[in-house]
Amino acid sequence: MKKRLAITALIIFIFVMTAIFEVTGCKNDTIAPETTADTTTPQATSLPETAAASSATVSAETEETEQPEIIAEKITLVGAEMTGAIPSFMCINKKNLVTIEVKNTSDFTWRTEIPNLVRFGYHFYGQDVSFTEYGNTLRTVLPHDVKPGETATVNVEINDVVNKGNYVIQIDMVQEANDDPANNFWFSSKGVAMVEGHSYFGACQQ
Repeated sequence: MKKRLAITALIIFIFVMTAIFEVTGCKNDTIAPETTADTTTPQATSLPETAAASSATVSAETEETEQPEIIAEKITLVGAEMTGAIPSFMCINKKNLVTIEVKNTSDFTWRTEIPNLVRFGYHFYGQDVSFTEYGNTLRTVLPHDVKPGETATVNVEINDVVNKGNYVIQIDMVQEANDDPANNFWFSSKGVAMVEGHSYFGACQQ
């Protein structure tokens, strides 16, 4: 009888332990998927990468838009050698072009933009008419920046004379549009020889 009771108790113990292990195993199975299903880590790591890429893009765009400031060159010598000829006849109703060859004998670069902006202008004086203009004439830009010692060919445009008559035309160079008034001057005021000549202005066929 005691033996049968011991066997029965053993069977009950084994059954209870089996049930406990099964319950414990189920709990572990339910917890594990919740832990592995957590996707917050990949999202957390991707955010800094996106922010870094955005920051790099903004930085690159800033570098592209920010241009280094060009400082005006110090001027101690103003010089130019111009060669060309004033036509004996020009038009009052059409654009006139006078070809000038020029060499930069200054100690600074003639630029097409501020600072050290250098352009061509001209002066005209009526000989048998009372029309004269010194400074407010059309400007012609250089084809490119001209460094000391370099030469350039410029087609100087003359179209401000609108009245028939005989005129003296003087082609001159000018540095202008600088904040410092000392850096705004006609080259002739610094001793540079102009291209000068007499021309009759009349009406031309269109």
